[in-house]
Amino acid sequence: MTVQYLGQEYPLSIRPCFDERMLWFEEDCCVVATLDPDITRVQALVDRFLEREGKRYLTERVRTLSAQTGWEARRVSFRRQATIWGSCSSNKDLSLNLQLLHLAPELIDYVLIHELAHTVEMNHSRAFWALVALHCPEYPVRKRELHQAHTQLQQRQQAVC
Repeated sequence: MTVQYLGQEYPLSIRPCFDERMLWFEEDCCVVATLDPDITRVQALVDRFLEREGKRYLTERVRTLSAQTGWEARRVSFRRQATIWGSCSSNKDLSLNLQLLHLAPELIDYVLIHELAHTVEMNHSRAFWALVALHCPEYPVRKRELHQAHTQLQQRQQAVC
């Protein structure tokens, strides 16, 4: 079993622990310390960690990128979506896919810049892409990489099922 985290794939290392369940990343693996090494319980622990860490990481990146761009979202919410990475409502509310945490940081930032640009331009016009290009000039490359990452993530998820 492996864990995909910020664009890296880490083998899972399960270690016995008698007092609490914990998860952390070392240089070459994701360590889960638990009293019960049942794979279903370990997967639940990993999923809870990724959800908690995803919300923290993505919220912090939205704050940082908002400060850099001057584009403000009113609210950020999180979902597990199958086909989209994020969306922005006309009220400037961002909805982000927690699966973003599996992507490399530069792809995450591209998605966040894309969604934040919708707080200014609510379409995919030339003006919108010009805004994206201001803060992510390599966006055509990132767009292709994002499509490839999505395909790879779907294949990985299908292999697990």
